[in-house]
Amino acid sequence: MNKRESQAAESRERLLKSAAALFAQKGYRGTSIREINRSIDMADGLLYHYFPGGKKEIFLKVYEDSLKKALDSFKEGRNTEEYTVLPLAEMLEKIYQDFLMLVNDNIDVIRTIFREEEILDAIVKEDALRSMCGNEQGLAELLRIKYKKGEIKEMDFECAASTILQLLYNTIMGMAFGFDYKDTEGLRHRYFEYLAKMWEEESINDKK
Repeated sequence: MNKRESQAAESRERLLKSAAALFAQKGYRGTSIREINRSIDMADGLLYHYFPGGKKEIFLKVYEDSLKKALDSFKEGRNTEEYTVLPLAEMLEKIYQDFLMLVNDNIDVIRTIFREEEILDAIVKEDALRSMCGNEQGLAELLRIKYKKGEIKEMDFECAASTILQLLYNTIMGMAFGFDYKDTEGLRHRYFEYLAKMWEEESINDKK
């Protein structure tokens, strides 16, 4: 990379960091291109040299650089045995808590996506939902491992995984709009215990 390319890359990075901070503080609609420019003393109009799509392109890049990288890191760093060694209800709770931590770490970006979702195309919104709710196949595989260990019955593992992912989706929506999930902790534990009892009891009965 030559000096000119290095300077361009540095300017892009400064723009992204400034925009991310402003989006978190004022939201997407409340942040103007001029404010982003002035925050790093950049001349008006120069931003479009780096981001021809303007503010929307910048936000999508912020989304990719923060939330999607965090999700990729979460998936790659997940130890399958760390989950499957736990009883089913505890495994589901650990998945929930790990996911909750990820959401909390990226709550500003998530709130912008859901409160001002018109900034994203439909396909981008769907991608965001799939990404934030995690990999359905990954969760289904955890359930298959539980089945192979004889701990749960054979089932449609993808549908079972979707049941858990719906809870994660509802959690995202609630947190995006400021809902306090501490009030639902007891109900969530009962829900996980209910699923575990239903799946495990049927598994035991099938073996008799």
